[in-house]
Amino acid sequence: MSDVTPPVPPRIPLSRIIAPRSVAVIGASEDYAKFGGRILHHVIRHGFAGRLIPVNPRRDTLLGLPAFASIGAAPGPVDLAIVAVPVGQLLQTVGECAAAGVGACIVFTAQLGEFDAAGAALQEQVVAVARGAGMRLIGPNCMGMISATQALGLTSSPTLGQVPALRAGRVGLVSQSGALMGALFIFAHDHGIGLSTMISVGNQADIDLCDMLEALIEDAATGVICLYVEAVSDGARFAALARRARAAGKRILAVKAGRTEAGSAMARSHTASLAGSFAGFEAMCRDTGILLMDEAEGMILAAGVLADCPAMGAGGIGMVVSSGGNGAVTADRMVAEGLPLAEWGEDTRARLSAHFLPSHQNNPVDLGAHTGALGPHIFAEAVAAVADDPGVAALVYLMTPQPLMPQTAEAVIAARARTNKPTVFILDTSRFADEVREQLIAAGMPFVSRIDDALRVLRALVREREMAALAALPAPTRPAGAGPLPASLRDGALTEPEAKALFAAYGIPVTRERVVGDAEAAAAAAVEIGFPVVLKGVSREVVHKSDLGLVRLNLRDAAAVRDAFAAVVAALPEADAAAVVQEMVRGEAEVILGARRDAVFGPQVLVGLGGVLVEVLRDVQLAVAPIGPEAAEAMLRRLALWPLLEGVRGRPALDVGALCDAISRFSWLAADLGERLEDLEANPVILRAAGEGLVAVDGRGRIGA
Repeated sequence: MSDVTPPVPPRIPLSRIIAPRSVAVIGASEDYAKFGGRILHHVIRHGFAGRLIPVNPRRDTLLGLPAFASIGAAPGPVDLAIVAVPVGQLLQTVGECAAAGVGACIVFTAQLGEFDAAGAALQEQVVAVARGAGMRLIGPNCMGMISATQALGLTSSPTLGQVPALRAGRVGLVSQSGALMGALFIFAHDHGIGLSTMISVGNQADIDLCDMLEALIEDAATGVICLYVEAVSDGARFAALARRARAAGKRILAVKAGRTEAGSAMARSHTASLAGSFAGFEAMCRDTGILLMDEAEGMILAAGVLADCPAMGAGGIGMVVSSGGNGAVTADRMVAEGLPLAEWGEDTRARLSAHFLPSHQNNPVDLGAHTGALGPHIFAEAVAAVADDPGVAALVYLMTPQPLMPQTAEAVIAARARTNKPTVFILDTSRFADEVREQLIAAGMPFVSRIDDALRVLRALVREREMAALAALPAPTRPAGAGPLPASLRDGALTEPEAKALFAAYGIPVTRERVVGDAEAAAAAAVEIGFPVVLKGVSREVVHKSDLGLVRLNLRDAAAVRDAFAAVVAALPEADAAAVVQEMVRGEAEVILGARRDAVFGPQVLVGLGGVLVEVLRDVQLAVAPIGPEAAEAMLRRLALWPLLEGVRGRPALDVGALCDAISRFSWLAADLGERLEDLEANPVILRAAGEGLVAVDGRGRIGA
């Protein structure tokens, strides 16, 4: 008979937490300066239709509502209780909520797990009490929730006091920062973006980021999900939820804190230094379809554009502008960032010819360059011509202070409704044009106010298109001869010969070589392999052998090999010195293949150009392992130095097919190592001209138990 107590099932599902029927505010007050006061004011101000229950032992009424001395005295059932009490009262208050049958608590109280050891211990007690009763917790140390679709503002953020109503829409947010949630709420409101549910998860003592992500995936009112992420505790679940959202047709956008590796110690290897925690998150996002953004405000703006339009189809970006100068600057920046500008079709040019000379039928179209007398039809017809062009996959309108502003805005609104193409409206008018701002908001058309923001949105649209193509690639299948892992594979640091034996077990070509223990054996091995040869020291302790003079190239006779052996073994740190004699391999480019196990998202494969200079060039790409050759080619095409592989300035095209096969095989090796993988690299891999293959000429790694 088991002594394990079965878990108590939760009283309410997450869907009832984001759409509660009844809410109690514990610590409610009429004083707007207090947490409980602001929350109570916000709930009343924005017209929540469910039951609102203020709890305050010193008041009979609050803001015209009957107040109750305790949660136990309040009429039930209570779906959601807001707990905004001092830390010393928290455990008792949560216990009272559990005893009263409350479904879930949002705990604003801070100074717990994020504060010190005593706070962490108290947090564990609070969670144990809640879970013992089947009551869920959001927080502690959070800023609550804003559910615009429920007209419910359950947050102390003063931003809710600055808007007349919660603008409902399809953009949801889960944030690991409470203050950021409040800032993004008012930013979204001011840019005409409608929201479904925004929620701050705080310390995630019970309900975490993944729980709320899952709730928004299931929420019919939410079409686009924004995430502010500081850390992910369950990488496998997070990735699975992202794939589930993509399958359901819901976009996820994310901003991740910790982009840089500032303050980190020097890495053991090239791979480890190039593939930090942010790079691992970025690779997972690409693999699962998450649009990774560089700032939170840009994320919300992109979400607003994506909320009511399909993905960007084939074609480029069509621009219409009211300022030739700003249009030229914007076009230059688009080209510099690799954003595709559309080429007008003949029908479009014919339509533009009614009002623009052939020399002024450019992309962007400058409305100020029209011919003849000005009339609103000129601007409307120009916008329509560009929007209707089959080669235009997304429309940009840049408005500066101009004539006929409302009429032009109406033309853009109509074009967006008619074509259903992603449309970015840049309202670059500062405080001017309030009428247009309200016009756009009334039409449900989000806008941006800076070119930088427009570029962020457009980059997101293009990346989404690229990731859709990546998702359509065939599922990876194991190449013939890739594995299994050798039974003799040892734990710890691998010597170069051991690492290359592992590569060879997965079908990756390696150098012909011999491990030798004395100078005469080295000379004999060189004769057998054929001059010229390379001689290297064999060491488990040295990562970058060339730094210590342990690599001797282009040895052309036995005497040179003997001299090199003596010099190399003298420099080795190990007592049992040995060397390896290898064939001298020549080619057209040096490539690194790397693999490491991300602590959150598991095995990943890395590719880059540069060989020993890879950390200087930092031109690398990372992907979740395993991948097929098609996905490997997509990685290569994202490299800045991809043109070198195609052949430039008289240089031959290189054997991209062989490299894609090797990347796929290396990724399967990484996947098979799984939890044992720490880091592994083949560097350099000498890549030859098309049809001539490649050879891994060096390697190292570290394998865990």
